[in-house]
Amino acid sequence: LPARGHDELAQLADAFNHMATSLQAARQARQQWIADIAHELRTPLATLRAEIEALQDGIRQPNAANLDSLAQEVHRLTRLVDDLRLLSLSDLGALDYRLDTLDLGRFVGHHLSDAAHAPGTPLQVHTELAEGVQVRADGDRLDQVLSNLLQNTHRYSDAPAALRVQVQREGTQARLTWEDSGPGVPPEALPRLTERLYRVDESRASASGGSGLGLAIARAIVEGHGGRMQASASPLGGLRWDIWLPLHTEALNG
Repeated sequence: LPARGHDELAQLADAFNHMATSLQAARQARQQWIADIAHELRTPLATLRAEIEALQDGIRQPNAANLDSLAQEVHRLTRLVDDLRLLSLSDLGALDYRLDTLDLGRFVGHHLSDAAHAPGTPLQVHTELAEGVQVRADGDRLDQVLSNLLQNTHRYSDAPAALRVQVQREGTQARLTWEDSGPGVPPEALPRLTERLYRVDESRASASGGSGLGLAIARAIVEGHGGRMQASASPLGGLRWDIWLPLHTEALNG
């Protein structure tokens, strides 16, 4: 609408134009999201179809190795659908959180206790975990965040790989810092890492089994706890994540 002058009608026209622009942007984002989902589902489905047709035509035999290959593709497809469902629930505000008081340093330390032996590139893990940094959080959901970060470190860090994790109190917030060794991420890619289905390296992510949703899920969970997360370059040569969560009220008064 043409907005002329500075009276109430002009302000109404400005508000209407802003609303129309926002609706158009939301519509385009929804269309892109649907297209991206279709693209992601197409690859495992095409692989399954090709392998099943090869079995039907007798080109491949239904032995243990070929059946394992089919099972891996089904597992990949199931994981992708589960991740998409989790993000959809987050968008609807229907993602359940069972909050409890957690000592963040102890919680992170427990999660990392077996990190050096997890699948992927062997890690040298260094921690500085302050005690008494209490937050109200859903332990299962927070475990998902840490698992996604750890999977990324294992997948994309070159050997010999190093991981440094810190937990500290920062004002009214708890701060978790996660730093891994190289290779790093181009500076222009840092703001996009938590976008859904975004990958810095498509071929490498596909080979490692990444869906491009792990970091988007992590951000949704962190924001669901009233926190935020931010990516930057790590002094170790890789990627650094800073996650801030509100301190528990009793910890603030303590």
